Amino acid sequence: MLLIEAGEALGGTSAWAGVNNYEPVAGATGLPQEVYERLRQRPLAASLQTSPRGPGPGRPWGRYELAPQTDYRLSLSRRSGAPIAFEPVALAEVMAAMLADTGRCDVRLASRFTGLRMDGPRIDAIAVEGAAGRHEVRAPLFVDATADILVARAAGCRTALGPEGPRAHGEPSATREGGLVLNNATLCYRVAPLKPGEAPRLQTCPDGVDLDALHPITSIRTYPNGDLNMNPLHLMTGREALELGTRARAVALVRTEAHWHLLQTRFGFEGWELVWVSPMLGVRESYRLVGRYVLKEQDLLAGLAGQAHEDIVALADHSMDFHGSRPSREVPNGPYGVPFRCLLPLEVDNLLVACRGASFSSIGASSCRLSRTMMVLGQAAGTAAALFGPNVGSFDSQRLRR
Repeated sequence: MLLIEAGEALGGTSAWAGVNNYEPVAGATGLPQEVYERLRQRPLAASLQTSPRGPGPGRPWGRYELAPQTDYRLSLSRRSGAPIAFEPVALAEVMAAMLADTGRCDVRLASRFTGLRMDGPRIDAIAVEGAAGRHEVRAPLFVDATADILVARAAGCRTALGPEGPRAHGEPSATREGGLVLNNATLCYRVAPLKPGEAPRLQTCPDGVDLDALHPITSIRTYPNGDLNMNPLHLMTGREALELGTRARAVALVRTEAHWHLLQTRFGFEGWELVWVSPMLGVRESYRLVGRYVLKEQDLLAGLAGQAHEDIVALADHSMDFHGSRPSREVPNGPYGVPFRCLLPLEVDNLLVACRGASFSSIGASSCRLSRTMMVLGQAAGTAAALFGPNVGSFDSQRLRR
C-alpha cells in the first residue's frame, strides 16, 4: 500500500487547516474512535467539550470549554453529543503511528498528484512529484482522498460544483438561485492566554480593512492545554476561495488578522495573544463526484429507517449546514446512511473516491462532510480494496458491511 500526501505531515484539513475539532456526529466509530483513544493516551492531546455558551449581546461567538468526561460515546450524536478538540501535531503523529503499525503502508509526504495515464476504463498509472522529482506509480486500484477529487477529475469522471436545481435529483429544497454558491471557507487560528501581569499584545489591524463591515461571529473550541481554537465563520465565501485559487489563503490571512484585532479591541479578548494561524485554508465545499449513487436531500430527510439501500457503510446526522450562504436546518429523522456506491465513479473501474468530494448533492454534502464521517468512508474504501481489489466495482454489499 502506498499513501501519497501533499503536506509535510499527515492529518490534512483536520490538522493543518486548523479544524482541530471533531463535531458531534452519529456513526463515528471504527477508525475515528481508535484515533481518539490513542490521542487520549497522550497528555493534553484531546478533550471532550462542554455545551457552548452561545452568542449574545456583545458576544458574537459560541464557546466550548473543557469537559471532565472522556467517554468517546458522548460525541456520537448531533443533537446531544459533545465535540472533541485535539492537538494537530498529536493527531498527525497518531495517524503516522497507526500506519506504521500495519507494517504494510509506504507513506510519501510532500508529494503531489500531477497526472495520470488511462488504459480504457482503468487507471494504469499516476504521476507524482515530490522531493525526489517526478515519477510514476502503477497500481491495480486507486483511492482519491484529495478533497478536490483531483484524480477523478483527471480521469474524466463526471463532477458537480455548487448547488443543483430541483430537476437534477428531485430534491425538495434544491435551488440555483444566487448562482454558484459554495459553503464558506475559513482560516482558523489559535490564541493563548497572557500570563498574569503581562501587557496586552494587540494585533495590528491590516490597512484597508473596514472593521465595521467585518463579521465577528466565531466558533470557539478549547484545546486541552487551555488555548482557544478560533474559527471565524464568515470571512470568505466558498466561491471567492475557489476563484482566488492559490491566493485565497493570503487574502484570508489579512481578514483573519483584522478579525482578531476586532475581537481584542471590541469584544474582550485583550488578555489573549495570537500564537498560530493554520497553514491551510479550511475549504468546506468544492468539486463533487457524480457517481453510481448520489446522496440526496431525500436520504437526509428519510433517516436510516426510511432508506432501502443495501450498501450503507457509514452513518451521519449532522445538520444541513451552509454557514449562512443558504438556510441551514437539522436532519429531522435521526441518523441516515451513506451508500458505498457514493464512492464509485461511473466511468472508471479501479477508482474509489473517499473524501468530501464523493458522490453527494450539494445539500447532501452540507451534512455528511464532517471529518469523522469522511474517515469512516475511508475505512470503507480500504476494507473494500482489501476484499475486492481491482474488482471493487463488483463488490458484495453484505460481505463489505460485515
